[in-house]
Amino acid sequence: MEKILSTSEGSVNTNLVGSNDSEDIIVLIPGVNGSIEYFNEIIPYLKKKYTTIVALDLLGQGKSTKSKTNKYTIDSEAWNLLEAIARLKIARKLTIFGYGVGGLVAVNMAEMRGFTVSKLILLNTPANDKYADMDASSSVASIPLLGKLAKSPVKAGMYFDKNFDRNNLKDPKIVDEAANQVDHKVANKLQKMATGYLEEKALNKRLRAVKIPTLAMYADGDQVLTEKGIKDAKASIGRVPDLQIEDIKGAGHLAMIEKPEEIAQKIIKFDETTEKESDQKNTQE
Repeated sequence: MEKILSTSEGSVNTNLVGSNDSEDIIVLIPGVNGSIEYFNEIIPYLKKKYTTIVALDLLGQGKSTKSKTNKYTIDSEAWNLLEAIARLKIARKLTIFGYGVGGLVAVNMAEMRGFTVSKLILLNTPANDKYADMDASSSVASIPLLGKLAKSPVKAGMYFDKNFDRNNLKDPKIVDEAANQVDHKVANKLQKMATGYLEEKALNKRLRAVKIPTLAMYADGDQVLTEKGIKDAKASIGRVPDLQIEDIKGAGHLAMIEKPEEIAQKIIKFDETTEKESDQKNTQE
């Protein structure tokens, strides 16, 4: 059920699937210029394990309002999502899944409230500021991907693998529709969030500090983060303790739309395997 909840800096659009008090909870966070609609394909597969699923729009996009302060940072987005989750009266530990810049928001939520986060799932998330501005890194750097200019089907196609046919989707214009909900000036500010966050501290250092089991997935057809950005991320975070890297073949930046069942299976397998390892450690202690 979708509900818009007031937070300190605006109103966050949420979609709660299931009850708010189950033990298996996953939170879904879209990237910049995205929408919780992007998770519609994967939610049915996630329901095989998670009895509570919460998707949240970032402030400034989707059906969430703009920020009251006109301030858009990873910190402010993370805090407002945490406030919205609290408003839903969810008190148990969370598995948080974010793609692209949404993955950085997930990490920051763990930095702020680590005791409420049990696992982190990242998909096509940049690790260093060099690749944080993913527009500039993409193979069509001269063509903006954000705001009203994202109406072009060529630009929308950059979010998928080159060989993926969007006409097979229930909503082939899902990317265009999400982009058109974002004010152009706000889009520019949203795009700068990741660079500032990773300039301050790279992802590998942040993950080492939070010490939370993490699954990082990277799709080989990601035209937004690009092959160089993927190689950089994998090399940077590859030695972080309690972190697993999974490759997704034949998918792009929005791999959870292209291959929802495969992505869900990888998330569930990681979650359940991590739970067993944690139980074994507790038994040994």
